[in-house]
Amino acid sequence: MSITEQRQQLILDELQRDGRVSVNELAARLRISTETIRRDLKDLEMRGHARRVYGGAVMDRKQGDRPHDERVRVRAREKSRIAVAAAPLIKDGMKIFIDSGSTTLAFARRLLTRRITIHTNSIDIAALMSTNPEVDVTVLGGVLKPDYKALFGALTLAAIKEHFYDAVVMGIATVHAEHGFMDLGQDEALLRRAAIAQSRRSIMLADSNKFGRLGTVCTFGLGDVNVLVTNGALNGEFAAQFKKSKVKVINA
Repeated sequence: MSITEQRQQLILDELQRDGRVSVNELAARLRISTETIRRDLKDLEMRGHARRVYGGAVMDRKQGDRPHDERVRVRAREKSRIAVAAAPLIKDGMKIFIDSGSTTLAFARRLLTRRITIHTNSIDIAALMSTNPEVDVTVLGGVLKPDYKALFGALTLAAIKEHFYDAVVMGIATVHAEHGFMDLGQDEALLRRAAIAQSRRSIMLADSNKFGRLGTVCTFGLGDVNVLVTNGALNGEFAAQFKKSKVKVINA
């Protein structure tokens, strides 16, 4: 295997692990020029392994995100800490919307003893919460995306708009200082925007691995949520922006 092939395999491994790569980060770590990294990414894109975006590349959408069951296992400890820290924000009697994702699934496990009403587009969250007869669970209809084990599309959005929630709890693909909370697909972004519009309070769950990464869709700005729950301290730029926007930050 040539040096170029070895380098591209390393990039592909990182893409498969994290879902995206940064040109500047790869160039600094591998001690090569950004131009070389861009050529590698172009080659990977032509071979169908990646899709270039501003500042780097993401997994090709034909391959999609990693399988849902695999995402649940990644950084499970961090997600559990976030879930524990966020659970007290939900009180008995509330009507809440929880979107699909591995972090929100961890969060839902912390609500199993609560008396609440939950709407969700996640098959896994609905199945989990159905084990508690005190929880009133509604699955919002739509088009099933097997890789997400969740429902999306026009029917899901229409169902959300028929309700008003005490809180919406959601995850996100990436958090970027300039572009805000970002997703890798338009369906996810549209759903999160609709849920926020129908909720009294918005709670974002995002582990530290999501920060500083670039997605493909600008879902909403950093100041468009009420509460952020994450693990670990934020760097100065993010901390300043959340403080300026009066977003409550909870460090798990």
